[in-house]
Amino acid sequence: MITICFIIFAVVLCYLIYNFNVDSQDQKQFDDMAQTISIEDTDDDTENNNNGITDLINRNSDCIGWIRVSGTKIDYPVMQTKDNPQYYLRRDFNKQYSYLGTPFMDSRCDINYDNNLIVYGHNMKDGKMFADLLKYREHSYFKEHNLIHFITPNGVQEYEVVTVCKVKNDDDWYGYISQTDKESFSNLISHIKDKSLYQTEESAEYGDHFLTLSTCEYSQTNGRLIVIAKRR
Repeated sequence: MITICFIIFAVVLCYLIYNFNVDSQDQKQFDDMAQTISIEDTDDDTENNNNGITDLINRNSDCIGWIRVSGTKIDYPVMQTKDNPQYYLRRDFNKQYSYLGTPFMDSRCDINYDNNLIVYGHNMKDGKMFADLLKYREHSYFKEHNLIHFITPNGVQEYEVVTVCKVKNDDDWYGYISQTDKESFSNLISHIKDKSLYQTEESAEYGDHFLTLSTCEYSQTNGRLIVIAKRR
């Protein structure tokens, strides 16, 4: 019995070490990519510059941009596959299996037209991917990390966090993609304010463009935490 327990322990330990090494390699790949992405304006007007994002899109056409929240670990490419919405849930940038996955945008969203761009990422226990979103539950953290940059071929877009909410995976906010009528938008914003963890000085108005970052939150069944930011 002792021998069997020892063998089981050894197998589990090897499995955990293997997965840790694989996850670390996947994260290093993202870290290396991040070094090629800039949020600064550039004097280089060449067609292929675009703050480094064009090179990534050339490597994988599913890549539509890069999300960066300064001062956090959130610094990742954003993928989108309209015909297979959750393709990157457990795949890396190179389309290989990865427990980390790669952040991906809601398949209904169009970065050129829609008013609410929703990006999903895992809440990893070791702090990778979108785990830092959980820190936004504290108002002090929000105040220090309220700017989000979304880099696309269209340029660098800056968003300012307006609210943080605990919701469920079927919340009405997930249904808001395109511009709606003023009354519907007003009702939706009232709903979001009711769900907000705290009040901020930022307001949301009809016609604003939003970026919503979403990850799992385990204080309720099918819980999600969403950080909603408004384009400046």
